[in-house]
Amino acid sequence: SSGINAEWPLRPGTNNLRMLGTEISTLEKCPTTMSTHAFTAMGVYFHVIKMKQSFVLWIGHDEPKIDSLATAISLPSRPAACSKLMGSADWTTTFAQKLAVKTKHQVFIMADELEPDEVPLSEKVVFQKLRTDPHIFLTEPEVPS
Repeated sequence: SSGINAEWPLRPGTNNLRMLGTEISTLEKCPTTMSTHAFTAMGVYFHVIKMKQSFVLWIGHDEPKIDSLATAISLPSRPAACSKLMGSADWTTTFAQKLAVKTKHQVFIMADELEPDEVPLSEKVVFQKLRTDPHIFLTEPEVPS
């Protein structure tokens, strides 16, 4: 038994916290660990959502949409693990892997459909931004070498 005495399902418009035995006055505000940043280069837009030890990077054009989604993580003494979660753009998987190895963070790449010449330019822009403004992506103060 979880020790929770509540009427299920919880009901909208009621004080569900009180039903769960928690008084609102005892709740503490948690510090946020997320931040966002956006930049553009050569007609391509970049949006970063930084979280603790991870970040989401959206790359695309002015109308936000997602054609591909990939993730990668780099663990000590193991090769980086990566996975394409949706879409057909293989470059998102390899780019997520490169960023995970470089940053030691879990990386999620969401991308609009890019022109073939925009892919290497986008990677170059992101790595340059990572060098000049690492705080946009990383929870540590410096880019790991």
